Order: sequence, then C-alpha cells, then structure tokens
Amino acid sequence: MPSPLAHSVSGYVLAKFLPLDKISSDIGNKWHVHILYPILVAVAADLDFIPQIITGVRFHRGLTHSLTFTLICSAIIGLLLSYLWKFSYKQLFLFTLLLYSSHLCLDFFTNGGQGMQLFFPFTTSYFKSPVAIFPAIHHSRGLWDYSHLLPLVFESTYSVLLLSVVAWYQGRRQSQ
Repeated sequence: MPSPLAHSVSGYVLAKFLPLDKISSDIGNKWHVHILYPILVAVAADLDFIPQIITGVRFHRGLTHSLTFTLICSAIIGLLLSYLWKFSYKQLFLFTLLLYSSHLCLDFFTNGGQGMQLFFPFTTSYFKSPVAIFPAIHHSRGLWDYSHLLPLVFESTYSVLLLSVVAWYQGRRQSQ
C-alpha cells in the first residue's frame, strides 16, 4: 500500500483542482482548508492502525477501506464542518468523499497484500486491481529495510510530478 507520502500529496493535489478552492467566505483563505484538511482526509483511512496496535486485532484495510465507511464518514464530516465553517454541506460532502476515495483508489492499485474489503459489511472479500501501479511496501521488514528503496523512489518521483503539475497549472492561471 502507498505510504502516507503518496496519500498526502495526492490529497493535496486533488484539493487544488476541486471546486472548494473557490470559497469566497471567511474560511476561503485559511491554510487548514486547502492544505491540512485535504491531507488529513486523504490519509484518514490508515488511522485504523491505531486500534490494531492497541488491541492486536487486525483492522487494516478492513472497515476504514470500505465504500460504506467512506460514504458515512464523508457525510458526518461534511455535516460537522458545514455547521462549523458555515459552508455548503453538499460541497463539503463531495470534497471529503473525493479526498477519502483517493486513498482507496491508490491502495487498490498497489502491488502486494490481500487488497481491501471495499464492500464491507456486505462481503468480507478482499479486492485489488490485477494491474499494480504502486510497488509493495513490506511493513513487516521494519522501517529501514533496503527493500523500501524502490517504493520510496517511486513515491518521491510520483509526488514531485504531481506537485510540478500543480505549480505549472497555478503559474499558467496567474499569467492569464
């Protein structure tokens, strides 16, 4: 599965191209809406490692990696933030849904592992793409294992390319 680097950069870049960046209210120019929020939502599915560490029960790529959880989580977060930020529930729901879904999409196209329980609780079957884009990271080998070099180089290159697209696009928009 991709590391937090790929998920974070993907969420950040996706947020740059979503319509929420056209907010004209008081929250429109705050960094947490355009930087912190997209990054947190894009990595949120992997927060299932916390109860796994505490209980020893395997949670990862289960409930939090399902489409049902994605919809419910996006609905709740959208509702709370629309109240707190005084902004359109529909826009916040869709924004959150797309950002959270980006995590599932990246994990779906990753080599290694069993896949994800995308349709949990309707089925406990695991799903993954037969075509992998991201190389596998072997978490069981520890943090500093040499086998992490390929995924690290791949994700760094991926991140630089995505951020370059954003920089190019923003430069182009400002020159017009």
